[in-house]
Amino acid sequence: MLKDMTPDQKKLADFMSDISERCYYAGWYKNLEYVLWGAINSGQRTYGHGTISDNDISTLKTLADKSNSWIIFSDDSEETALDLNAWTNKFHADINKDANLLQG
Repeated sequence: MLKDMTPDQKKLADFMSDISERCYYAGWYKNLEYVLWGAINSGQRTYGHGTISDNDISTLKTLADKSNSWIIFSDDSEETALDLNAWTNKFHADINKDANLLQG
């Protein structure tokens, strides 16, 4: 939950949410964490009615590295920070099961 995050994790969560708002007018659009991580790995892309830019990707990388975390969303706990190692493992396992997570 947001209240349990460090200030650096909160900055990352807020930035991710800002991209979602800009591209979908939604605070946390479906599978945002997968789409943004996919963009970090593959580059700039169209998302909703906007674009995840190279500048967005650079900022995401910086914030993730600084906080050593990535933010996921669940209905139970809302925004939750995972350490980067746990997130990377989850990302690969989940994408192997359903590559459509990268579409948003």
